[in-house]
Amino acid sequence: MDITTIWKPEYSVGHPEIDRQHKYLFELWIMLDSMKNQQDNRLSLEQALLSLFDYVEIHFSNEEEYLATHPEIEQHKTIHADFIAQTNTFMEDFHNETLDLHTVVDFLRDWLIEHIVETDGRYFKELAQKS
Repeated sequence: MDITTIWKPEYSVGHPEIDRQHKYLFELWIMLDSMKNQQDNRLSLEQALLSLFDYVEIHFSNEEEYLATHPEIEQHKTIHADFIAQTNTFMEDFHNETLDLHTVVDFLRDWLIEHIVETDGRYFKELAQKS
């Protein structure tokens, strides 16, 4: 599995930088997905989780900057903050050795697709219409 088999045209929000970042988030998800049945290397798994969660924070910051004039930006920031809180829980579970990577992978896939298509797509389209 690679980004060309995962990425669909409807995932594009119409902003090249944000679309590139979204694709990279999917690539990080693919990496985690490939590890879900071989969790014996905890160091590699921790690095993969940290890479994804660190990049998410960078991406959210960039996205919020682009969407700063959207009337629902505060709600969007709350959605992002909730996601970061969930990733922190995942990391706590990892350190407590109670993390179910299958749950993480499924959560990330579903969240990325829903958030990009439903929320980000709508926000970016609304801003483009106002320009």
